[in-house]
Parts: sequence; C-alpha cells; structure tokens
Amino acid sequence: MKLLMHTCCAPCSVYCIDSLRKEEIEPTIYWYNPNIHPYIEYKTRRDTLKSYTESINVKAIFEEEYGLDNFCKNVIGDLENRCSNYCYRVRMEQTAKYAKENGYDTITTTLLVSPYQKHEELIKVCEEMAKKYDLKFLYRDFRVGFREGQAKARELGLYMQKYCGCIFSEAISNYDHIISEQKDQLIENKNTERKIRLGWEVPNLELKPYKNGNQEQIKFIYDLKKEVYQKYVENIYGEWNDEIQKKLFDKFMKENSKNIELIYLKDELVRILQWKRNRE
Repeated sequence: MKLLMHTCCAPCSVYCIDSLRKEEIEPTIYWYNPNIHPYIEYKTRRDTLKSYTESINVKAIFEEEYGLDNFCKNVIGDLENRCSNYCYRVRMEQTAKYAKENGYDTITTTLLVSPYQKHEELIKVCEEMAKKYDLKFLYRDFRVGFREGQAKARELGLYMQKYCGCIFSEAISNYDHIISEQKDQLIENKNTERKIRLGWEVPNLELKPYKNGNQEQIKFIYDLKKEVYQKYVENIYGEWNDEIQKKLFDKFMKENSKNIELIYLKDELVRILQWKRNRE
C-alpha cells in the first residue's frame, strides 16, 4: 500500500499517524487546504504541520493554495452545506488527483478524526473521489483517538486551532462571545445616547432597567431636564431642596419599581442618587 493522507492540521494528524504506524502503514502527509482562512491561520497551521512532520520523520507534501476568492464564490449560495459541497470535495479531489499522478494507490484524510465533522458525508466524498481516480479509500474511524491525539498535541506544544477552518466556522465558534459583545455594546450605546440627550457629561454613568422596564424611567429623567425641572423642585425660596427631591422620588416609586437609580439635574449640577424602598 502506498498511502497519501490528506491532512488538515498537525493536532488532528497526531493520532492518525500514530495509529497507522502501529498497523505498519507509513502515510505520506498531503497538505491542501484552500478553505482555511484568514491567511495568518492558514500559515500557522501549515507551518506547525511542517515542523511536526519533520520532528517525527514522516514525509509530507505541501500543495500551496490560499483560496479565499474561490471559496467565497463556491459556498456563498449554500452556506449550510459548504462542508460537503465544497470543503470536503475540493480537498479530497485534489488529494486523489495528486495521488493518481504520483503513484499512490490509496487515499485517506485526518478529517476522519474529528467528532465535529460530518463523518458520513465525508466518507461518501472520499469514496467518490477514490472511485473517480481509480484508487482505494482507506477508512478508519479515527474519532476513537481524538481526545488522546489532542492531549498529546498539547503536550508537544503544537498550535491548537479554535475552529474548523473557514471564516464561517470561525464565526460559529465565537458565537457566544459575539452575542455577548453585541448585548454589552447595545447597553453602552443606550447609556451614551442618554448622556447625549440629557446634555450632561456624567462620569461613570450607568443606567439599569428595572422591574417594570425602563420607559417610565427614561421619561421621568427626561422630564427632569434643565428646561422643565423647576416646576417639580422649586420651593417658595426657589432653591434646590433635598426634601422635595425625596418626595418626587417617593411619588415615582409608588408608580414604578422598588429599586431605581435616578438622575437629578440643576443647571450645571448633576446628581446621581440611589434610593431603595422596601414594600411590605
């Protein structure tokens, strides 16, 4: 058997190479991954694989093609099925073509080690390409050694990627962070807009929504803007009065939530007061 093994990265190759060598099968590693983006990720994975194969004395062929343009053109119409329709297909066809042209009789891939790949669809593509180029497909369910291979890769200090390869899988792997950052930014934007509308620069201002939502809170704060606050707070002496402030707050609390943070405005003065009221 003369085996050409398509290889997606060094960590995934660890268990595959070890297990094949135990069967006395010596693979030739074949790097062809035009679906890996961005380029710095592509380069890091490729260079890590080069160093690793040299360190364990396994032959490796590196087919250079950073194919962002072709990738986008081929997957944009059906992103959900990009793995089966493009990523598996383009890599395994090139692997089979190279194998046929260079005297190999069998192909396989390290993608078979990952529990995150579409395993059955990958097998079909490999079988199809092997048949097309009159080759054999060596199937092994390398997934049984995924954790073992990953642990060894970490011990060796190999670069451990955080996503499958393409830019869309990168986005999916960071989904929770993306959503969290979007939520945080929305809150920050709302606070900034409130500062702008209030017309005051308030250091470390944070307005939080409370039990009954924040529409009443916003309305109340806006009502206390410079041009209208006097009708609420001026007493007979025309002075800002903490007692009147508290009465206004108590009145608002009866109609709204138990705990709320309010902003009081007076000319160039911004007061941030926190009041808590416990109801029986």
